Order: sequence, then C-alpha cells, then structure tokens
Amino acid sequence: MRNGTVFWHLIEGFHAEAPISLTLTEQMALYFSKGLFKPLQGTPIYESLESAIQKIGSQLPAQSFKFLRGLDQGISVSNFGLKDYSHSKEVINALTQAVFNKRIVTILHRSPQHEEAIEREVDPYKLWYVNNGLYLVGHCHRDDDLRTFAVERIQSANLTNRRFEMPPDFNFEEFRKTAFNVIWGEPQEVRIRFSPSQAPYIRERTWHASQKIEAEPDGSVVLTLVVRDLWEVKRWLIGFGAEAEVLEPRELGTDVANECWGVVSRRR
Repeated sequence: MRNGTVFWHLIEGFHAEAPISLTLTEQMALYFSKGLFKPLQGTPIYESLESAIQKIGSQLPAQSFKFLRGLDQGISVSNFGLKDYSHSKEVINALTQAVFNKRIVTILHRSPQHEEAIEREVDPYKLWYVNNGLYLVGHCHRDDDLRTFAVERIQSANLTNRRFEMPPDFNFEEFRKTAFNVIWGEPQEVRIRFSPSQAPYIRERTWHASQKIEAEPDGSVVLTLVVRDLWEVKRWLIGFGAEAEVLEPRELGTDVANECWGVVSRRR
C-alpha cells in the first residue's frame, strides 16, 4: 500500500486458472479411459490415471465431479480375460523409466516354453497395451532380434547405466501391422471364407490393418490378411467353428482341423 492505494504484484510465470469445464462426452471419455485400463489396477499406470482424474475433478464444479464419479450408473466398461498385474508394480515402474530414458534393462523372463526364467538384456523401445495385456517391445541382446515380452512373465527388471539409441529405421506402427495380434514372423497371405450368417460380423470390424473383404454371391465373405504368424490366427478361427473355412494357406486349415479333432477326441 502506497499513499492509501493498494498495489498487487504478480509473481513471474503466474497465470490465472479458470475452473475446468468438461462436456458430457469429455467426461464419458475420462470414465472410459479408466475402465479400459482397469486390468492395470495396482500399477503405476493405473494409479497415475486415477491421480489425473482426481486433479481434474478438483477443478470441476462439485456437481460435475459427482456426475463424473457416478457415470457407472449409466455406462459400463467390461474386459474379458483380464491379466493380473498386481504383482508387477515394480517391474512396470522400472520398464517405464527404461523406455523413456532409453536405458538398457536387465529382465528375468519366463516363457511358457521354458521351466526356468532366463536373464536377458533388452533395449526397451516401447510398452504396448493391447487386448487387455501389457507387453514390452525391444531388441533382445541374447537373441539379437526384436522381441515382444508379456510383462506378467517378467519376474524382475533392473535398469543398467548404459543407454541405447533407437534404430533410425524402426517404425513401430508399420512393424506391428504385420502381426495378427502380438506375434511376428515371416509375412504370409491368409484367406478365409465366412458363412453368410457371420458375414455382417466380419464386415463391421477391422481385424487387421492389411485386411481385404470380398463379397460372395451366396452372401458369404472372403477375408484376406497378410500376417507374420499363423498361431494367433488359428486360435481366433477356432471360435467360429464350421462358420469359417480356411482357403489359404493349406497348413493353417490342417492345423485348425487337427486342433478341433483333438478336442473331440479327448472328450471320447
């Protein structure tokens, strides 16, 4: 105060913050994001999302925040075949730091094909969340190849002091398009005919980036894919039973038939 006049001084960098105003669809999007990441409950990723929603909520009018928290009364988000990451908190935290700081990480990983866990050094390129599962994508020094590791199978992860450089020719978005789900291999064309009853179901979804769908005169459709592994395609096709017919490659049709026959045989 000078000469009876009050003066206010704003500190450098100060800016006024207006209360956050979210539309109904924006509030729904927040709710959906939380539901979609529910498999990661108990991990740093889910906890950070919860914290962010709390911070956003603190800026919302009380009625809006109450509405945001009560969205589950009108909307439901379900996940099928959830994985348990409650014991992977430290692993996920270490992998997150390794990815963003480009640090080589040592992991202890146990695959279904091996009884004992194997220690590997990995250049961690990316954490990949797909189909309710979290995966580490990176260059494995042991195999000298790009690998995908299911995070729930990583028993421990420790950062080293060594850094790595991402290969300039590595394009994750292009590379992942060749996998049907998360497994890579040699690219090959797959053609499957789906019955007229399943044709609408096949048309309304994008199953793979490479897909082409051709309509047949009888109402069936032929789905063509270019993928790098047939095992995941086989597992997917078995769910359609006799409604799906493998046209190419022949070995895929044989594998599906043998798998289904094996199920029937064991029940006899």
